[in-house]
Amino acid sequence: MGEKNERTERVFPGRTDPWFIAVMAVVAGGLSVGCVVCFAGAGPSSPWGWLALLPVPAFVALAALPVRSNRVELYEDRLVVVYAGTRSAIPYAHVRGVRRTRTFLAGTANSLDRVYIEAPYDGDAIVSVTDNDALVAELERRCGLGPGA
Repeated sequence: MGEKNERTERVFPGRTDPWFIAVMAVVAGGLSVGCVVCFAGAGPSSPWGWLALLPVPAFVALAALPVRSNRVELYEDRLVVVYAGTRSAIPYAHVRGVRRTRTFLAGTANSLDRVYIEAPYDGDAIVSVTDNDALVAELERRCGLGPGA
């Protein structure tokens, strides 16, 4: 699957709700505060104290990654879910169903307004994009699942 040499036919940007950003900020902030407390406890003169600050930029980057790297790319023969630096390809021929959902199941969706993509061979996907209705309609058309299929 040569996505690097292929142009995407359509890209659906990911949707991120404010609650998700708040959760990521609280988690990254809490871990960062813990590192600063360790640094303060060891003292600035201690070389080991400075090591406690090393993870802080990583926590911030890891919290921002799901927000920045979040989209669904459509190619001629497959869809690709891009989330937090990972890429999962699902051929259209393997998709058995597409529907809107508000499930709490974990998935690559930063919103509770989600699209469930049933693909038993490749692993089901739960995504959330800025226009979920358009994604459902486009996948139904490409996968032959719509009412006229």
